[in-house]
Amino acid sequence: MPGLHTSLMKAIVLVWCGLLLVIIPSALCDNTSSPESIDKGLFTGVLNTLNTGYSGSGGTADDLLAEGERLLLNGSFSDATRAFDKVLETDPDSSSGWLGLARAQSGAGEQEQALISLDEFLFRHPDAWQGYLLQGTILTSLQKYQDAVASYKKALELNSTDALAWAGYGAALYGTGSYEDARDACQQSLSLRPDLPSAHYWEGKSLYMLGDETGALSSLNQTVSIDPGFIEAYLAISDLYARSGKGDDALVVISTGLDRNPSSFLLWKEKGRLLEDLNRRSEAHYAYEQALSLNPDDSDVRQRMTNISLGSEL
Repeated sequence: MPGLHTSLMKAIVLVWCGLLLVIIPSALCDNTSSPESIDKGLFTGVLNTLNTGYSGSGGTADDLLAEGERLLLNGSFSDATRAFDKVLETDPDSSSGWLGLARAQSGAGEQEQALISLDEFLFRHPDAWQGYLLQGTILTSLQKYQDAVASYKKALELNSTDALAWAGYGAALYGTGSYEDARDACQQSLSLRPDLPSAHYWEGKSLYMLGDETGALSSLNQTVSIDPGFIEAYLAISDLYARSGKGDDALVVISTGLDRNPSSFLLWKEKGRLLEDLNRRSEAHYAYEQALSLNPDDSDVRQRMTNISLGSEL
């Protein structure tokens, strides 16, 4: 499949804010899920890197592939799925069609269905490293870290020069608790692409777990320097300061994050919690109000606001 490989190798990696839906909370070593607690940039980077590069005018199949790519970039994942389905009706062996279909399904949040499409893609094209890259990314989002590690290993055996694959490998290794290996994978990613926020982020997370707080702080600060929209990096830096008893510094970090991301529920909630710890309860109440306006269903925030209003201790 020379067309697919050529276009993919030329594609520009677009990083939004730092692998697929890798779940990380505000605490550096916790693993709970929330609407924003994902490494969106790596996910988006993978999807965009796998762009087939078709522009149309090369026949019906090429026109459909180009339409599918256009719809993917516009976020119209259901329509993109239909376009790639039509490609596969015409050519059931189309590598670009199967990979495009899996990307569209993944973008729509249909991760299990995307994995089924990838299984078919890799059955037909077992040497396509791009399929293993996307497979590893999706498996990481489902917290199937051991399986994700195996997929990334296969991708890297076939192509050891992809920075996103190394960063994703690092994220999956972090999920298994292999922090030294995760750090090493991220450093390999950064040797290929020094400005990749996700690699800096997972390097920082790994360094923290290895006891290197100074190195962790440096890597995490580098993350937000490159990508000011990387919500989880602000939360991780703040948590590092808070754990060291530097509540005021933690609050500065979160406030900086909010200046750059004023619609972040997680940052507003964390700001409220930090203000409570500093006994600035009226300011905390306002922060919680802002958080609740963004996510009215969060019962923890609602309870904290009630407790502040009643003058209770949390």
